[in-house]
Amino acid sequence: MLRSEFQDLRLDVSPLSLQKLTLYANEIEHWNKSVNLTSLRGTALVRRLIVDPVWVGQHLEMSGSMSDVGSGNGSPGIPLCITRRFSSAHLIEPRMKRAVFLRHVVAKAGLEGITVDKCRVEEIPPKVLLSDWITLQAIGPTPELIEALRGIGSETTRVVWITSIPAAPVAGAELQEIPGSGTKIWVFRLGQL
Repeated sequence: MLRSEFQDLRLDVSPLSLQKLTLYANEIEHWNKSVNLTSLRGTALVRRLIVDPVWVGQHLEMSGSMSDVGSGNGSPGIPLCITRRFSSAHLIEPRMKRAVFLRHVVAKAGLEGITVDKCRVEEIPPKVLLSDWITLQAIGPTPELIEALRGIGSETTRVVWITSIPAAPVAGAELQEIPGSGTKIWVFRLGQL
């Protein structure tokens, strides 16, 4: 299923990355029985949690350092880390069971350079962690959250909000639309605000 989804969107994914993404999908389905990770199943799960983030990473040519805020089920952070080369990546998740899931997947898939931070982004001391990219999915960029993101970013940090909401989260945010998907990608720099 993953291979055909990637082919449909003309996404170049290596055999090793495909293997790791398949493992990730299987782990979500397995853990979802005991930890409520997502209500998505089957094709919807694969598309929204794996294929869409891979498209985003390739389309935006993401690299450098990345923080996924509210990682929960690992998307978009884990698919991005599997398919993009980041110098460092942080999966920020305050809930214990979900943080345990994230650590399990990172270890089982043999992913390196990824730290799972079991905390809220507001609890990270300012400028201890600096990110070139910050991703959000399933949480909206409220003014309070954007202020907290300033502590892990700089003026040039790009925030990528993956959502179905058609309204821009902030003035000047750029909209990217994934072909054949209802998913909206809003991208803005912290310095724009």
